[in-house]
Amino acid sequence: MKKQYKLTALALTACLLTGCGAGETIVLENTTAEKQLTEDVASESQSAASTEAVTIDTPETFSVSDESSSQEAPAAPKEITIDFTGIAEFHPEGTPAQPYSLNILSETNNDVTMAYEWYDAAEDISLPMIGESWDCFYDENYTYQWDDGKLSIFNGENCLYVLEYPTDKWYVNGNNARLENGIFYGASVMNGYAQPDTCFMFAYDLENKKLLWRSADQTYNSMNFLVKGDVIFCGYGFTAEDDYLYQLDKNTGEVIDRLSLKKMPDLMAEKDDKLYVHTYSYDYVIEVQ
Repeated sequence: MKKQYKLTALALTACLLTGCGAGETIVLENTTAEKQLTEDVASESQSAASTEAVTIDTPETFSVSDESSSQEAPAAPKEITIDFTGIAEFHPEGTPAQPYSLNILSETNNDVTMAYEWYDAAEDISLPMIGESWDCFYDENYTYQWDDGKLSIFNGENCLYVLEYPTDKWYVNGNNARLENGIFYGASVMNGYAQPDTCFMFAYDLENKKLLWRSADQTYNSMNFLVKGDVIFCGYGFTAEDDYLYQLDKNTGEVIDRLSLKKMPDLMAEKDDKLYVHTYSYDYVIEVQ
């Protein structure tokens, strides 16, 4: 306040010195002291203008800072329970997908090598697995994590969905889930001999919470499935049951082809139009045309 009063007094003095009357004569007859006073007034005016500019800019600076610091927290994941009680095999109508032509190129006895041993030893093929626990895997868009019987789906670090549906604990260790264009593809599996309402695949619209299709019983108990175009490759078999590599229509879930193998396909990978399939006793290389 004291500074403002001083500036007001100096401004009034300046007005008197340069105001009405013979202003030029007064300036010419200014003493050295008067010149110094004029210079002081100019200096104080510049200082006041500078102070005003800072006073105006300061609120804007704080406003921008407040906006940048306020970020919305990520949305909570959608928790969805998929219940198949009373739901039998069904398929929507549509133009059926065409199956691929499969040709077995090689069949090699593996001396009962376990799936993870076969996979670890393979040099030319890979699955989108993370780590060695086999309960966390990923594709080009999402990461999938099994935990306590529930499947969490992540987009980066953001968890989008937590899904719960009936499946045997043994089958939470593999690439057995895929989210594509809002449609979740998964499987409900029971370990053991064939039973009703077990070992099938399904497609579920997560946004609309709607089951789109459910495949036939005993079409899936492999550790993983593969999606190629409009076709899903999967496997089923057991000790005293027939063993097949199935092709399902991705849009309807219908079986469009099957290839008989000597043992149940438990793990498979695809590269360069070839399927590499591990079974309990044999390893297959199958040409896909």
